Amino acid sequence: MIQALLVDDEAPARESLEKKLELFCPEVSIIGQASSLKEAITVLEDDWPQLIFLDIDLGQTSGFDLLEQLPSLADDRALPEVIFITAHDEYAIRAIKFSALDYVLKPIDTEELVKAIRKFQEKHDQKPLGNSYDVLLENLRSVNSGPRRIMIPAGDGLQILKVSDIVRCESSSNYTYFYLNDGTRLMASKTLKEFDMLLSPYSFERIHKSHLVNLNYAVRYVTSDGGYLVLEDGSNIPVANRKKERLMRLFKGK
Repeated sequence: MIQALLVDDEAPARESLEKKLELFCPEVSIIGQASSLKEAITVLEDDWPQLIFLDIDLGQTSGFDLLEQLPSLADDRALPEVIFITAHDEYAIRAIKFSALDYVLKPIDTEELVKAIRKFQEKHDQKPLGNSYDVLLENLRSVNSGPRRIMIPAGDGLQILKVSDIVRCESSSNYTYFYLNDGTRLMASKTLKEFDMLLSPYSFERIHKSHLVNLNYAVRYVTSDGGYLVLEDGSNIPVANRKKERLMRLFKGK
């Protein structure tokens, strides 16, 4: 059984989530509920869950405040996984995705809830190569400059990368290769489309169906030979016809 704690300041929301879990996720056992940060800490002092369903908005405090305190509460115990419960907070959702954590939107859709539990079960035995909580909290603090780090599923765990170190990403079927500024190449078990959605607001451009590039590493745009972009690492990346006009505009704007 998955030992879970529900943290939400709205009693009807907790009751609704509890009923959905009982009906559709019988593998989840609820060990406690809390309506505030203080109540959640009290529960955690007595019982330690494997999973926390955590509302981001807890009235006077935030679910992220609890996240900051979990390491000190854990002692030598493994940190619980967190599934955030949230309304449409675009920046918070993006930060959550960068940290490889999961979320479900309010009002909670049963199918999305079941999917989140399955994802938890799939990665529960993985050994992360870094701390998702640290990445999330750091990215939330850098709201003005954009996320600083991203966690990608690589090998049998998760790898933390500095966003500024990523030169380009290249599609390989359902996988994505990351090329870093120190010459390292990593393979992530997600599609390029997923990383495009995450990185495109931060100087990354999908210039070809198979290539996502960090324009901060662009040296020049060559219009001959079909058109390609030269990057600092010496790679020449083809530019799709539909992207040529946009790329020209971006370079003129530099």
